[in-house]
Amino acid sequence: MRSPFRTGVLAGALCAALAGGCVNQDREVETYRKVLDDGRPRPAAFVPSAPLGLGEAMALANENNEQLASQGEDYLQVLIAKNRAFSQFLPTVSFQPNFTVEQPPGGLAAPASPGAPAESAASVAASQGGYVQGGGVLRRFEAPVVGNMDFSYRNIPAYKAAKIEAARQRQLLIDAQETVLLNVAQVYYQVVTSTRQVGVLGHSLSLQEARVRDLRGQLSMKLADALGVAQAEATEAGTRVQLEHAQNDTRNGRRTLALLIGAPSVDGPLDASAADPGALAAPQSFVDAALKGRQDLLAAQAEVDSARQGVKAAVAEYYPSVSLNLTGFLYRENFANATKWDGILLANLPLYSAGQIRSDVRTAWSRLRQAALAESYLHREVEQGVLTAYDNLGTSAAVLLELRREVDSADLAYRQAVQMEKSGLAIPLDVLTAQDTLQNAQLDYASEWYNRTVFYLDLIRSTGDLGPDAPSRLHWTAQVE
Repeated sequence: MRSPFRTGVLAGALCAALAGGCVNQDREVETYRKVLDDGRPRPAAFVPSAPLGLGEAMALANENNEQLASQGEDYLQVLIAKNRAFSQFLPTVSFQPNFTVEQPPGGLAAPASPGAPAESAASVAASQGGYVQGGGVLRRFEAPVVGNMDFSYRNIPAYKAAKIEAARQRQLLIDAQETVLLNVAQVYYQVVTSTRQVGVLGHSLSLQEARVRDLRGQLSMKLADALGVAQAEATEAGTRVQLEHAQNDTRNGRRTLALLIGAPSVDGPLDASAADPGALAAPQSFVDAALKGRQDLLAAQAEVDSARQGVKAAVAEYYPSVSLNLTGFLYRENFANATKWDGILLANLPLYSAGQIRSDVRTAWSRLRQAALAESYLHREVEQGVLTAYDNLGTSAAVLLELRREVDSADLAYRQAVQMEKSGLAIPLDVLTAQDTLQNAQLDYASEWYNRTVFYLDLIRSTGDLGPDAPSRLHWTAQVE
């Protein structure tokens, strides 16, 4: 007959095992979402045909980009590893029921000596701590609870290294976030520039077509030669090729933007405004800010600290370790005289490890040197990157001044062409040519201003301060002329 106590114990152990496998997935994801969102509200659902601003695009990328989520899972796994490292300081308790089936020694009835009566099955079972059921088989059931606790000095630096690694992965998650956001800005303004270029090239193509028709008409009246017509047709074909490339760039850019922000498509208009950085502080102030707050640099410094703890953990392998094992029996079948609990205390002092511990120590020191070299190089790389971004922004400002002069001159030429046409001193084709020159100058100016916006965002990113809310902290020009 099955013991009710035995059945209840097994059922309880099964329920505990099943409950341990239940994990709140939303809570797990929220662990790294708190880092990415930093208290900012989640963006609303995106409609592909709706207008899209840069700030909204960055917020959507922060919310939906799978690369960021994957990096967040890395951060979550490191937090779990930290908890696992801490668990080395805690005891483990396990329920280890066992059911034994064996043949009794000498069979069920073995005479002790010639002429002596044979032992009964019950006496054999009692001597073996079990009981006999059909077929002369000895069966025994035990329900022990086993507790174990290990202590090794190397667990201390290992746990410290796990804490440092968790902080490092957090910095890497923020750094990955800034990289994705900068990519969003670059693609966003590439689409804006290509869209504007399509409009300018469309007008230029109309001009070239008009010029070809005019020259063909002059050729029919012997007022132009075939060479001039051929050159105009070649220019028209070249403009048509440029228009095809610009349209393709626009389509590809929108697809890439949709990929980054996690949307099926981006079909609506984009905001053509651009950021005005205004007067900038000295470059050294940006360098100081980067060296203090750049996430990948902080992560490299944390990696050095983690490697230093790794050296301590490797050296600690030479130290003794202690293990304590306690076993308490909740139930032992027919063991009236057996103990109800036992304990074992073990100590281990490495005397000879065949060079394994020494190899671990050497490897740990090598990793520390490697981490220090990587941190040193990244320190210089960050400084150079900030200065490069600062110079790019300054150069763009100087270029904008010259492009502004070009736009003003082209605008003056266009207005003069219009007046000359009204006075009969110019033909409509001259006005179209002047208008095309003006639009190309405006396109160059707008493209450089968009580039300047990206350079400014790159400078902010180089200091480690490009979050999803960065566009809200900038001064924007509603429409670039």
